[in-house]
Amino acid sequence: MWSSRAPLICVLVLALAGCGFRPLYAPPQEDATGRGVYAFDIFKRVHINNIPNREGQYFRNQLVQLLQPSGRSPKHNYVLDVTLNETTQDLAVQKSAIATRANLTVVAAFSLIPLDDKDSAHSGTVQSSSSYNIFQSEFQTLMAEKGARTRALDDLAQQLRIRLAALLTTSESKTAKP
Repeated sequence: MWSSRAPLICVLVLALAGCGFRPLYAPPQEDATGRGVYAFDIFKRVHINNIPNREGQYFRNQLVQLLQPSGRSPKHNYVLDVTLNETTQDLAVQKSAIATRANLTVVAAFSLIPLDDKDSAHSGTVQSSSSYNIFQSEFQTLMAEKGARTRALDDLAQQLRIRLAALLTTSESKTAKP
């Protein structure tokens, strides 16, 4: 079975290499202007503003770990503002009108502002949903909701990192001087 897939995998790898495919977080390669664009080098120069509430603190800490694993740069070129909005919706309702399952949706609206050119700010939203069971015990329900919130915030941080990498690597390569 493996021997029949090996030629297909080799052809796929060669096709991707030939079309100019480069992983987003790969070491820098020179772009058309001759300048290397590396997402983690750009992430170091992003200042992440504080986000209110416990969920905001957790989300900001996740972003710092994902964007700046080796530390921040003393010089900032960008400021990232994030606001979180959370909604809960009952999903499974019994005949007695008691909900047994809920869906927690967290939306992060972000704004990435370059310090040198405030007119070219980027903004957008990322959204994540996570479900949890509603138990008869209030403590069990609170713990299930807390776990769902943590999963949603972790997913949002990953989504936001990918969006920022796409925005920053393309904007940095456009502003590179020849």
